[in-house]
Amino acid sequence: MPEIQKRGRQHDSKRVILDCCCVLMGANAGTLLRNKIPTKLQEPLMVIFGMCAIAIGMVSVIKLESLPAVLLALILGTIIGELADLDRRIKTGFLHGLHHLHFKIEGDKEIYMRFYLVVAVTLCASGTNIFGAFQEGATGDMTILMSKAVMDIFAAAIFAMALGFSMNLIVVPQFLILSLCFYAGKWMMSYLDPSAIQNFIAVGGLMTFILGLNIAKIKEVRAANLLPALAVVFPATAFFHLLGA
Repeated sequence: MPEIQKRGRQHDSKRVILDCCCVLMGANAGTLLRNKIPTKLQEPLMVIFGMCAIAIGMVSVIKLESLPAVLLALILGTIIGELADLDRRIKTGFLHGLHHLHFKIEGDKEIYMRFYLVVAVTLCASGTNIFGAFQEGATGDMTILMSKAVMDIFAAAIFAMALGFSMNLIVVPQFLILSLCFYAGKWMMSYLDPSAIQNFIAVGGLMTFILGLNIAKIKEVRAANLLPALAVVFPATAFFHLLGA
């Protein structure tokens, strides 16, 4: 086994914790400063970050190994998510958490929660987040995860201008998901087909692209319903390998 992998297996999830701390820092800074930042600046910043997410998604998509597998995963994953009504279920869970912890929901509750869920999926389950945690767990390479942590400070600050202190709750599922990906990468990456991993990154990139459309208010999509595609891409890749595609 290469030395870098041996070092990676000795790593713990401190950088996952650091990423979550960056979100906390950005969220609280953005909330405290939002009244000092004019609205005419807040709205363009949100659009710019949405465009950045679109660009990141496009870069990730070009890494795919099998276009049919990626498309099949996205289609089947979305169908599963819609039938399971994941968007509503996750939104309801967050809503209960916000009420239980006495966080304030500002303005129209439905609009607020819709954007809250887009932000939660962006910070917890975008392709960059998940693969960054996978990669560090498998190889010890922290480049993607640390780059993401730096971006998350500013992203969380921008989102918190609209969502307030309730952004802090998102750190809980973020930590759980990224920790799971870190340890899955630590123990499973060597058993996964490299082409499946590339297709996984591509599906995550498509999700990030779609999330960017939501953030920039170009097109509204129930982002949480796309999440099953991240799991479906592995059997989809295996299926098309059997067909020789």
